[in-house]
Amino acid sequence: MRYPLSFAQEHALSLPEPLSHATWLDGPVDPVALQRAMDVVVARHPTLRTSVSASGEQVVSETGRVVVEHVVVPGDVERAESMAAALVGQPFDLSREPLLRASVIEVGADLFLFALVAHRVIADRSALAMLIADLSTVYGGGLSELPPSWMDYGDYAVWQRERLDGEELARQLEHWREVLRDVPAPLRLPTGHRADRVTAAVDPAAVRRLVDVAEGVGATLSTVSLAAYAVVLSRYARVDDLVVEVPVSGRGRVELEPIAGPFADAVPVRVSLAGEPAFGDLLVRVRNATAHAVSHDEVPLTKLAEELEVDLSAPRFTFGPRAAPALDLPGVTVRGHAVLTGTAEADLDLRADERGTLTLEHRTDPGFAAWLLRSVVAVLEHASADTAVAELPVPAPEGDWSAVTEPSPNGVVRPVTAEPEADEDPVPSRDRIEETMAGIWAELLRTTEPIGPHDNLFARGSGSLTAVRFAARIADLYGVTLPMDRIVTSPTIAVLAEVVSAELAPDPPDDTARDAALADLSDDELDDLLRAVVAARERRRTTEGDLR
Repeated sequence: MRYPLSFAQEHALSLPEPLSHATWLDGPVDPVALQRAMDVVVARHPTLRTSVSASGEQVVSETGRVVVEHVVVPGDVERAESMAAALVGQPFDLSREPLLRASVIEVGADLFLFALVAHRVIADRSALAMLIADLSTVYGGGLSELPPSWMDYGDYAVWQRERLDGEELARQLEHWREVLRDVPAPLRLPTGHRADRVTAAVDPAAVRRLVDVAEGVGATLSTVSLAAYAVVLSRYARVDDLVVEVPVSGRGRVELEPIAGPFADAVPVRVSLAGEPAFGDLLVRVRNATAHAVSHDEVPLTKLAEELEVDLSAPRFTFGPRAAPALDLPGVTVRGHAVLTGTAEADLDLRADERGTLTLEHRTDPGFAAWLLRSVVAVLEHASADTAVAELPVPAPEGDWSAVTEPSPNGVVRPVTAEPEADEDPVPSRDRIEETMAGIWAELLRTTEPIGPHDNLFARGSGSLTAVRFAARIADLYGVTLPMDRIVTSPTIAVLAEVVSAELAPDPPDDTARDAALADLSDDELDDLLRAVVAARERRRTTEGDLR
C-alpha cells in the first residue's frame, strides 16, 4: 500500500539523529521468545513495515520482519554498549524496510542489554514506548497475535492531508497569521556541533519560592522555567521579541492514541519582553502565549512555516521528566538505561522538571551551552514577582561564540573577523578541508542548507550514489581516495576530513643531515650552541610573561 507522507514524517526526514533506546536487564531473557514477540508486534503495526519511495510516499508492506539480533559478549559490558551504539551509526536505507533495528546483547546468564534504534519517519518517542509495551505484553503472555489498530498510520496521513486543506486550513491559519505578524528572524546560535547534553539543578529553596511566585499570578513552575529561558535568550541575542518551540504530542484526539507512528510536533510560543516588565508580568505574558499556542496546535509547525512563509526554527522548551520506557518481562528487572546518541530535536532543547532539574540537549558550542544553562539557573534563583527583568543577573558571556557571528558554509558559526591572509602553506588546514568537503556534499544534494561537520550525511538525504560522486570529487581535488566502507561507517565531514588531512600531511623532515652536522661540532661548539638555545628560551619565557 502507498500513502502520502504525513507532515511529521516530512519533518523527520531532516532530523539528523534516529530515535534510540537501550536498557540493561537483570534476569533470564529468552532471545527466541523476544523474537516471537517482535514478529507479533510488527504484524500489528504497519508503520514498522514502512519504507519511503523515491517519489516521497510511504510504502507499507503486507508482511515484514524485524530481526532481533542476539549477540553474546561474555563479561564485556563496555563492548556491549559499544555494539549498541554502533546500531545508531549505521545509516538507514529509506527505500527498504524495516526502518527499525533491535538487538539483545548477552553479557552474562542474567545480564542483557536490549537496544532499539528507529528512524524518526516511522516513530516518535510515544510510538517507541508503545512498541516496547506491546513487546512486554506479548512476551509475558505468550500471545500469538494482538488486535489490530482501528486505523493504520497511512490512513491518518491521508486524513491529515485532506483536513489541512482549503477552508479548514485557512481558518486555522487566521489565528497564527495574527500571532506571528512581523515575527523576528530566528536567533543566531553557535550551532554545527556534535549533539550533547548538560545538566544543572536549581536550589530547592528557590524552587519552593518560585512555585509561590507562579501561583500568585495563576501560572505554574513550567511557566517560570520558560520565562527564565526567554530572559537568557533575550539577553544573549539583545532582542525583546523571540519565539520558543514548545512540544505537543500530536495525539490531541483520543482515537489517535493507539496508532504507532510519528505524531509529535511543536508550537511556536512568541514571548515579548518589551516595556521593561517585572518578572511577574512576564509570567502572565508567557502563560497566555503558551495557552493560546497549545490550543491551536493542529497545524504542524513545518506546514505553518510554509504557509506563512516564515522561518520558525527556534530553541525548544519542555517541562516534565522524560519517562524512559523499559521492557517489563517476567523474572527480569531493569538495572538502568544507556545513552546511545545525542537526542536534541532542536539546536537548543531545554527540559525542566518540578524539582528544579534542568537538562539542556544541544548541538551548539559546549561553552555556550554551559553558559546558557548556568544563566538560566542564576535567573531562577534570583527571580521574584517584583524583580525587574532587566535587573535579573545573567553571567557575563565567555568565549568567541559571544561575539557577533555569521554562519560558515559548513554550518559552524564562527566569529566575524577580518579576511585572513592568503594561506602560504601548500597543505590546506583541517578547517579548510572540512569547509570544502561540506560545500561539495551540499552541492551534490542540491541544498542550500548548511552541512555541519558532525551531521550524519546519509540522514541528510544522501544515498550510495551521492557517496560515490563525493569520493570521486575528493579524489580529483586532493588526490586522496576515500574508501567507500569508511564513508558508510563514518558518514560525517569531521571524520572524512581527518582521513584526507592525514593523507595530505607532509612527510616528517629528514634529520640525517642535521645529525651529521651536529656530529661534526667540537665539544666547545656544542656547549656554545646549548647556551644559546637556553638563552633564547629564557628570553621567550620572559616576553610571554610580560604579555600576560
